[in-house]
Amino acid sequence: MAITTEKSIVLESLKFIAKDLVGDILYFPVWWYTAGLKKMILGFWENWKGLASGMGLPILFRSIGKPMYGDYTKSGRVISFFMRIIHLGFLSIATLIYGLIIVVLAFIWVILPLFIIYNIIFQIFGPF
Repeated sequence: MAITTEKSIVLESLKFIAKDLVGDILYFPVWWYTAGLKKMILGFWENWKGLASGMGLPILFRSIGKPMYGDYTKSGRVISFFMRIIHLGFLSIATLIYGLIIVVLAFIWVILPLFIIYNIIFQIFGPF
């Protein structure tokens, strides 16, 4: 009876290795370019929206024509408008730069496995 138990343990171990480990290794590229890419892009999008919201861009857009500090004089309105335009410009540039960094990181996410495979092949077979 002990022999069949040992065989079943060995058989279960081989099934585990074949199914889970090899299957996960073979499934990894599929996950990387489907679910993983989607999760990464959605995470970056939420992060970017959080940055824009944290900088107050939506509030700044809504209040672009309102005078600052309740100064309803003509000069107060003009100064407030141009100050908010300048403020909006700097914050928009910062948000745009952050968005470009996110795009570069997404591009690296897509290219990285191909780059690694190329370098492994290059190390094994030498230059083409």
